[in-house]
Amino acid sequence: MRSVAVTGLGVVSAFGVGVEPFRAGLLANASAFAPARLFDPSPYLARQACEVPSVPPDPLGEVTERAHRLLLAAAGEALDGAEGTLAGERSAIVLGTTLGGNRAFTAWLAGEPWTDASELSSPARLLARRTGVAGPVQTVSVACASGAAAIAQAAGWIRSGRVDRALAGGFDALSEFVFSGFDSLRALSPGTVRPFDVRRDGLGLGEGAGCLLLESAEAAAARGARPLAWLRGAASAADAFHPTRPSPEGSGLARALAAALRDAGAEPSAVGFVSAHGTATRLNDRMEALGLASVFGERLRSLPVHSVKGAIGHTLGAAGAIEAALTVLVLSTGIVPPTAGFEEPDPECPLDVVAGAPRTLEAVPRFAASTSSAFAGTNAVLVLERA
Repeated sequence: MRSVAVTGLGVVSAFGVGVEPFRAGLLANASAFAPARLFDPSPYLARQACEVPSVPPDPLGEVTERAHRLLLAAAGEALDGAEGTLAGERSAIVLGTTLGGNRAFTAWLAGEPWTDASELSSPARLLARRTGVAGPVQTVSVACASGAAAIAQAAGWIRSGRVDRALAGGFDALSEFVFSGFDSLRALSPGTVRPFDVRRDGLGLGEGAGCLLLESAEAAAARGARPLAWLRGAASAADAFHPTRPSPEGSGLARALAAALRDAGAEPSAVGFVSAHGTATRLNDRMEALGLASVFGERLRSLPVHSVKGAIGHTLGAAGAIEAALTVLVLSTGIVPPTAGFEEPDPECPLDVVAGAPRTLEAVPRFAASTSSAFAGTNAVLVLERA
């Protein structure tokens, strides 16, 4: 099995376009939540969301769909300095999304004219055309684990020798259709989003995109690319418990985490950071804490944990990819940002949640894990190693 290097990162979040605004916002313990502007939130219990302040236009002017433009911006950053390397049959594109370009579709349902027949075409195919990728192109949709699952799929193709390089990640845009659905489930917080906090009362929605450029060690070395990190392990597991509620004891997440660690050849004791799914809902956070505890045991109380969702919201299909990018940043710098919104620990979530201010780790961890969970009980875990 070949080694998989992460050689490029791209992030678009409610903090702005680029990895640096994302990193700076997290380190500042900032929250991007504000009253929704893309639609009128007054009919709903929750009124806030994390919107990308300025979505870049498509450089070629072909695409107007918001979700696809978020993706194009993240992909462009991930490929910065690597343009042309994806051309040919030895490259792949794998993208994850929950609802894809749903804004154009819902606008059409509401009676607006359909102006661009390509808006629902796969943005994966769009990226393939623009980058010259002639290898496998795939879109993954497993709800909020889509971004992580897409990265795992791409890494598997590289490890097996099917391709040498892949652009992988996830994207989703905020829309009233998505917002109203979560509101009807009473899953949204009307106030501060607080992952793992004893006062947590629901998630907050966001939007964004995250992309990773993955290459075999040999392909990266051939073009002189410096790995930012290594993607060593990945696994998924299903709860098969309920259409929306997670398995209460976190059994699916525990199985996925244990399998990903075995895939990476890493003992739980070697993991020094966890980028948690951490939605700030009562059930999910408790489930995740139990699932992590079943693998890490008592060590979990001193294992730094972070959730981005109090800062940039739940970005659905983009979440796993954005959180994987954060994991790479932590492995590169040894600095864990605080979890926005977290103030009071929950005894049912015995985690070492980094809060208040960034924490500089005494030693940069060798391994870190990024966890994702989703409706229908899908769990996906990525294990990365510092370069």
